[in-house]
Amino acid sequence: MSKLQTILALFPAADSRSIQDVEEEIQDELEFHLAMRTEENIRLGMSATEARAVAVEKFGDLERIHNSCRQALLGERIMLQRLQIALITVLLLAVVMLAYQVHSTQQTMEEVGEQLARLKNAAPTDSPPEPAGSPAEWEAHRPRVVDTFPANEALDVDPSVGEIRVTFDKEMSDRSWSWVRSSPEAFPESTGDIHYLDDRKTCVMPVKLETGTKYVVWFNTSRYQNFKDRDGRPAVPYLLTFTTRQ
Repeated sequence: MSKLQTILALFPAADSRSIQDVEEEIQDELEFHLAMRTEENIRLGMSATEARAVAVEKFGDLERIHNSCRQALLGERIMLQRLQIALITVLLLAVVMLAYQVHSTQQTMEEVGEQLARLKNAAPTDSPPEPAGSPAEWEAHRPRVVDTFPANEALDVDPSVGEIRVTFDKEMSDRSWSWVRSSPEAFPESTGDIHYLDDRKTCVMPVKLETGTKYVVWFNTSRYQNFKDRDGRPAVPYLLTFTTRQ
């Protein structure tokens, strides 16, 4: 037996008789009472016809009594049926809502599982590619910074300098770089688009410098490695620091 059937079994069953059955039951009940009174009148010495007439007269308006009984029986059945319909409707809505919540929860869990699986299987975008050959050979072929402008650790840089340059020892992948800040205060204000020169070795960032300020710029870090050569090998991280004059 289902849970819904178990709950419905707690409520009284609706009258399953037809209207004709109810009419016949009322009529039989009325005839029974009239017969009892008729027999009693016959015992008192009345004839059968007279006893029946007196019984009917004393019993009252048969049609009114019949209608009252009919209304009472059928009205109770209709009210009980309406109550059961309302209860069944409420239970069905509760079952539908519960099923929807279970389905939504299951779907959400499946989506979370798929996202976790994708994250687990996805390779980090800023991770270096797998080395080709031996690790020592791969490391030896990584591009390296050979020059910067301003010079690294310079202490008297003209604040009117309008750009910072970094030059590598081999051609780099175009439109791929990682100018990384250590803090917002120590990173120069960019005033234009970063780009490579025609040699594809020197990357330039237009800047606006402040007087008496120490600047710190990383070219690649362990996390950000978008300075890459044409074979996809990330450049060795390099730290540039310089200070503008007062």
